[in-house]
Amino acid sequence: MRSRIYVIVFEALLIIAAYYTSFLLRLDFSPDARSRAVFLISLPWVLIIKLAVFYACGLLKGWWRYAGMSDLVDITKASLASGLLLYTVLWLGFWSVPGYPRSIVLIDLVLTIFFIGGAKLLVRAYTESLRSSVAAKETLIVGAGVAGATIMREFKLNPGLDYKPIGFVDDELTKLGIKVHGKKVLGTTNDIPALAEKYNVKCVLIAIPSATGTEIDKIVHKCSQSKVEYKIFHGVDRRIDGELRLNRIRQVRLEDLLGRPLVRLDLGNIQKKLEGESVLITGAGGSIGSELVRQVAQFRPAKVVLLDRSENDLFRLSGELSSKFPMLNQVPVVGDILDVGLLREVFAVHRPHSVFHAAAYKHVPMMEMNCFQAVTNNIFGTYNVALVARQYEVKDFVMISTDKAVKPTNIMGVTKRIAELIILGLQHQRTRFVAVRFGNVLGSNGSVLPIFEEQIRNGGPVTVTHPEARRYFMLIPEAVQLVLQAATMGHGGEIFLLDMGDDIKIDDLAKKLIRLADFEPDKDIKIVYTGLRPGEKLSEELQLEGEGLAPTRHEKIRVVQGGKVDFLQMRTWLDELSALVESKNVHGLVKMLISLVPEYRPSEEILALCDVDRHDSIPSYRRGRASLTAHFGNSPN
Repeated sequence: MRSRIYVIVFEALLIIAAYYTSFLLRLDFSPDARSRAVFLISLPWVLIIKLAVFYACGLLKGWWRYAGMSDLVDITKASLASGLLLYTVLWLGFWSVPGYPRSIVLIDLVLTIFFIGGAKLLVRAYTESLRSSVAAKETLIVGAGVAGATIMREFKLNPGLDYKPIGFVDDELTKLGIKVHGKKVLGTTNDIPALAEKYNVKCVLIAIPSATGTEIDKIVHKCSQSKVEYKIFHGVDRRIDGELRLNRIRQVRLEDLLGRPLVRLDLGNIQKKLEGESVLITGAGGSIGSELVRQVAQFRPAKVVLLDRSENDLFRLSGELSSKFPMLNQVPVVGDILDVGLLREVFAVHRPHSVFHAAAYKHVPMMEMNCFQAVTNNIFGTYNVALVARQYEVKDFVMISTDKAVKPTNIMGVTKRIAELIILGLQHQRTRFVAVRFGNVLGSNGSVLPIFEEQIRNGGPVTVTHPEARRYFMLIPEAVQLVLQAATMGHGGEIFLLDMGDDIKIDDLAKKLIRLADFEPDKDIKIVYTGLRPGEKLSEELQLEGEGLAPTRHEKIRVVQGGKVDFLQMRTWLDELSALVESKNVHGLVKMLISLVPEYRPSEEILALCDVDRHDSIPSYRRGRASLTAHFGNSPN
């Protein structure tokens, strides 16, 4: 309240000073007694009208140290409005003052803008000058666009921030030498090392939202050469008064170097699919499952049922949801997808409209050593959930698949391919079954990212399987967004493929992570090549030969028709698989998997387990037995 009074008094004094100066200018600084009388008679009207108009325009409040062009525009508008009112009152109105010079109104208008606008900008300039006394890091901003200008403005307005901007660098040559909020574009990104030395730069702030991963990687490399700290700016939000403000300045992460573009979503169709409905997510405590829960929660479902056998993961997820989505009706269910009785109870009680099936064993080398558990969980578990979903006439069933299901060389991949075939065999007119196939996601449980990060924290070495090993990568939120989008497409029986971009060498990934930790690969942190693990191959594929690939309405989602799988034939194969698992017959199991998925190439480790000659027994068995696809039929489910 006291500060408001100070502002009003100070602005009133500035109005008086501007008005009196306008009289002096009009009368060549020689006012006579009559002119002084006119000034005194008209002054109360000037004060009342101008303060009232300035109050209506919100100019009698706020912090002057944040003054900018918007304030100057508001002052100009208020001065014009008050000038018109004064002219009406003092010259044309009932209370007109005899002998009042009309030009005074125009001169006073200009001086009011100059006095009040100038005073506010002087206060701002004085506030910014205090920065020199603050111990802040000399900072070079990369990017002189909108984001860079926003950062510079905020730094200048807020002396409490730990950054002292010295200028910009920008690769757009037309910007060289220009000034943005008083700071010059000093060079290009190639000049970072020289500028860092010249200006004693302590921090480089990357402010280019449109930059590709390669461009950011180049900037990071220049910063590493200069031994300076580097951070990245990701987005702005708005203050209550409408001005832009910094929101996120953080360390550069691996996903920044990958440069995955933002996903465009058809939010309306997803909203229509999920809002007000009951949704079941299996494997809800896992990396993909938990992110599915978070994103589904944003579409205001009536209920989200979280099914997972890990009580600890469910407990953590439930606590997070209670904090972030307090209105969400969440139902944590500790249980196993192999427990058919539990599944029936869950479906009967909660009547899900949509099911997202993310529960699966996913770790390739471990499943090579535990093939029966992989078959039981990934094949029979999927069958259990999908069959119960069909029995309870769930509207949509979406299975999370993997690129390892394409020409599989491991147990995990072949079991996921059979799981795809199972949901095709269960396709029903009342339940729409689809699968979504994609590659590795960064940061998921057991992925290379957390493993590499832990190895770097421990000082190395970082273990890479093979210098030429390549994988497709995407971010967990990106993958889940596209899964939700794919869930709104198709009529059933489709396998959707997510656009993974280009595959990436694991070796390059390791080197990027080492540099992000301010170390030099093979100098500070060694990279050791350990050889491909059981079931792994050098590169992955996303589609089988002969799968007709077609675009969808979303540029990052493509679709293949999975074909028809005869339900009764599928049941026969499942019965045989069950008998082989029960008898622990590895030899028979591998032969059976090859018959179901002819493109499956067992790993040496699996061949050793079942004591089968890779060059004789299995190929001869394949020749003597038809594959599941040979039994595809057109009979209705």
